[in-house]
Amino acid sequence: MAVFTITGATGSVGKAIVRTLQHHSHEIRVLSTRKSLEITGASSYYWNPSTNEIDSDALEGADYLIHLAGATVSKRWTASYKKQIVDSRVQGTQLLIGAVHRMKKPLKAVISASAIGYYGSDFNHLMTEEDASADDYLASVTKTWESYTQKFKSYDTRSIQLRIGIVLDRGAGVLGRLEPFAKFGLAAPLGSGKQWSSWILVDDLARMFVFAATQSLESGAYNAVAPAPVTNKEFTKALCRSLNRPMLPIGIPAFVLKAILGEMATLALMSQKVSSNKIVATGFTFHHTQIQNALNEIYKT
Repeated sequence: MAVFTITGATGSVGKAIVRTLQHHSHEIRVLSTRKSLEITGASSYYWNPSTNEIDSDALEGADYLIHLAGATVSKRWTASYKKQIVDSRVQGTQLLIGAVHRMKKPLKAVISASAIGYYGSDFNHLMTEEDASADDYLASVTKTWESYTQKFKSYDTRSIQLRIGIVLDRGAGVLGRLEPFAKFGLAAPLGSGKQWSSWILVDDLARMFVFAATQSLESGAYNAVAPAPVTNKEFTKALCRSLNRPMLPIGIPAFVLKAILGEMATLALMSQKVSSNKIVATGFTFHHTQIQNALNEIYKT
């Protein structure tokens, strides 16, 4: 049994990681900005990056830190909110770095969330961890975040960044937004529908976080995506098939998405065909590698 400390444990990915750790009987500590948070099978500790507060007992004696906390990018990108997206990641990571450096016994590894937004958008190129970052807003956010989480690395501690693709979880994230439209037969490809979507089932992602910590992966970035990316049109068609609903034959024009979502429409229209070869080479195995099977698993009940 190992001791894991988690930030961002109340989100979709965090909840899945907690379930995975519980299944393997690990000790779980959760850092939360809510003082009254209760999670069955886990101990809760308070922290507040905006006021530089953290309960160091959450980390003392821990083996691994899983760092997920950061403001969601799936919210309208006003100038003030874009700043909040960056600040939430930088402030939280800086606070943790200070607390980690004060620990009597060093952590074995810190596994931090990142995103495939690092690579920008491309309709043809297969993106790998060797690629340089793009120069757009999302790439800037992920590059900055990684520049801070890399500072967890020391002689004793590995620092790993998982660049996460579209996470499939019922009622959450992308599926949470698309499900209502699909159920009413109103789902349609976004833009041209030809843009690539690199995805991962939430349970596979949770297992990957735990695997990266416990299996002595080398420090560095790893793409957290399933091996078979699909186009947006294929993704939408698979979702409709899982829900036994038709897909609208005409896509939603890019200008409509931009009018509704503003700059955040970038998330819907960017094309990212991302390789999972590096994580697979470490011995990690995906339970779900095909989009239709993954969605069928989610909606089987």
